[in-house]
Amino acid sequence: MSTESSTGTSGRVRPLRLLAALALSLVVITASNAGLSMIGTAVFSAPDDFCAFLPQNSVPMTLEWVALATILWGLLVHYTSRPAWWFYQVTRVFVAGSWVASLLALATWRSVLGVVTLDIMVVVGATVTYLALTRIAPTDQLTA
Repeated sequence: MSTESSTGTSGRVRPLRLLAALALSLVVITASNAGLSMIGTAVFSAPDDFCAFLPQNSVPMTLEWVALATILWGLLVHYTSRPAWWFYQVTRVFVAGSWVASLLALATWRSVLGVVTLDIMVVVGATVTYLALTRIAPTDQLTA
């Protein structure tokens, strides 16, 4: 990958690029969630009171998770020699964990398509965040 360190040394991320990646992730994910929320409530007949579809719940939650991912990216860049690989692994675990939570939601809730819509929201969010951070805010290699 182009974001991998070929020398095996850790690097740093430019703060403005990190903020740009954070902002882009938030805008794209919020727009995606808004569209998927309309689909989830209209096309799939998911209940309107399903809390994850409400913007007052999804936007702050998105902000929290993307901010945590951005902090994690900065730490991985600083402390590891392969930050993109480690970030990819963490993203995979996050998505898999959300699918486990979805199975629990299916056990207590009746709308399979509503849960599937939430899963799509998570996958879109994780993909957008991963790509924004690794492409917009790649590492600057430090030389010893």
